[in-house]
Amino acid sequence: MTVLLMAATAMVLALLFFWLSARSRRKTGIPAGEVFYQDLVGQPFAARDLRSLKLGISGKPDCLIRTPVELKKSKRPPARGEVYPNHMIQNLAYCALVEEQLRERVPYGLVIYAGQQVRRVEFTDSNRKWLMHTIAAVQAARLREQASRNHNQRGRCSGCGVLDKCDQALR
Repeated sequence: MTVLLMAATAMVLALLFFWLSARSRRKTGIPAGEVFYQDLVGQPFAARDLRSLKLGISGKPDCLIRTPVELKKSKRPPARGEVYPNHMIQNLAYCALVEEQLRERVPYGLVIYAGQQVRRVEFTDSNRKWLMHTIAAVQAARLREQASRNHNQRGRCSGCGVLDKCDQALR
């Protein structure tokens, strides 16, 4: 009788956890599917850089479920369901990397701001063109002797790939 009660309890708990997981996925907008990896502390899946020799870019989304998912700590996402341009271009780059790696079309990526505010980044033809233009501009900036700063955020300067060539860096 005790074994039967334990088995029934385990089954009820399993169903409860499955339901809670499905509800959480629906709420955050994360699609169902195999988690290829998560780049989060303490997660069971090892993350690795995705690289594209063709595009000359690499990156590591926070989570990959055939769609790149990027988690942001910003408590103040843009209004009206929009995404900050730097978060959008990062997510579009991840979409291109995932497409090249999986050899499948990736229709969109997700940016999830603090408080589980989910924003969808469509990988449309116009966004692809913007991504290619941005990649070309970054590559050209790396070749120039000088880079032009387009923001007033010290933290962005410290992580910039052209910091050593920028005489406008915020320190």
